[in-house]
Amino acid sequence: MEETERKPIFTNIFSPNGETARQIYVKLRFLPRLTLFLLETALFGVIAYWFIWLLLWAKEANVPAYSQRLFWICIAGFAVFGFLLVREILAPRTFAKRETQRIKERYRKDRIEIRAAFYDDTVEFHNLGSNAETQFAYDVFGMLTETKDLFIIRTQQKQVIALSKNGFDGIDLAGFRTFMDKKCPNAKRHWKKSN
Repeated sequence: MEETERKPIFTNIFSPNGETARQIYVKLRFLPRLTLFLLETALFGVIAYWFIWLLLWAKEANVPAYSQRLFWICIAGFAVFGFLLVREILAPRTFAKRETQRIKERYRKDRIEIRAAFYDDTVEFHNLGSNAETQFAYDVFGMLTETKDLFIIRTQQKQVIALSKNGFDGIDLAGFRTFMDKKCPNAKRHWKKSN
């Protein structure tokens, strides 16, 4: 009896680049970044309160505010807040540049492709840059989400897998979402409302 080749239900080709790395970073780091922003805002509020209090006290006491130690502590606090804010704003771009550089160094190419084949029981990934192949059962997927251009899968071991929405071969994206909903009922899902 002749063995027939398994035919995938869905196939996808993904080429990581700076923009996709930025989208992954922003999507997966949203809650930690929000928490950090709220802590930084609280820090700013405390520093601003003490700074205004010092300025009012200095005016009332008729002494220059800059002669007080608290003035310089507040200035240092504003500088730290400014540094943290700028770093957080630039973090997605920095991450994207670092990931792009890592791909160039690791594969000695500007562009690589990762092919995914979705079967009834498993998903197989083939990295054409390193010729590595990986296979996952659907039950290891812990989170399914999407950005403007990507579907992002995170395994329970925190591995991140990205799929290009334009990399599917003639399928409707709602059909892929429905398929993944059925295959990964225990995974957290955050699908976009449109598309």
